[in-house]
Amino acid sequence: MPKQRSSEADASKQGRLASLVRKPATWVVGVILVALAATFTSGLQSLFAGLLPDGWSEPGDGIKVVDVRRQPVSGRVLIPNSDAGRFESRSDATESINDPEWEAQHEWYAAGYITWEVTLVGRHSDPVVITDLRPERTGPCTKRLEAGTLVEDLPQGEGTKIELTTAIDANVPQLTSAKDGSAYFDGGTVTLAKGETVVISIEATSAGPTCQWVLEADYVDHGKRETMTIKAPGDQPFAITGWAEGHPYDLTWNGSCDHAMTPEEAATIEKPTDCN
Repeated sequence: MPKQRSSEADASKQGRLASLVRKPATWVVGVILVALAATFTSGLQSLFAGLLPDGWSEPGDGIKVVDVRRQPVSGRVLIPNSDAGRFESRSDATESINDPEWEAQHEWYAAGYITWEVTLVGRHSDPVVITDLRPERTGPCTKRLEAGTLVEDLPQGEGTKIELTTAIDANVPQLTSAKDGSAYFDGGTVTLAKGETVVISIEATSAGPTCQWVLEADYVDHGKRETMTIKAPGDQPFAITGWAEGHPYDLTWNGSCDHAMTPEEAATIEKPTDCN
């Protein structure tokens, strides 16, 4: 009679389940146990997450770009006529070209040379090692720009010491030490611990051509090699053109005059009487 005993066992099991269903207290206890289990699991996850480095599961995000800005009093800026805007005074012009928000919203080119300051910070508990930083042109250089408004923001004396320099119009642009001309990253690296900040000052030059470029950084994060691209404000390439002597620009904001000078005024040895 095996089949009969099996049927009796199933009937007995169903009876016990039916009995549990008829007891609300049993359901309450079951719900509480499930909730406690979920809470315990969540607590363990939070505990382990707290023991791990911040961003541990995000290799490649070990460096954050805090700031990229043009160093004040670091050269001339050319603004094409199509985007020159209307400056009210010399101070308005110089303040605008040194404002990252203005830079991000307008087309402009460094004229001759410029100094960029790039601020980086480490994000991971394990140090992130920058092994190379190099300028990369985004396309072929073109002829020098001469039409537009020139804003002169030149130092009146010895300025901040430049750490690195690069000729963007060279055959193969590279960053070199301003002290001795050696390739900065050939024999050295930059290491960033969590929360550690470094400011890299880069003087870029062009003897004539108009070039656009970005910075490519190679670094090691959690034992993995990564690359990041650093751009100018507004997520656009850095841009530079050669400076043309002889004052051919449509308008020039010069430190000795509080109105925009015409090419004829800018070319004179003695500035107009209403400049000072």
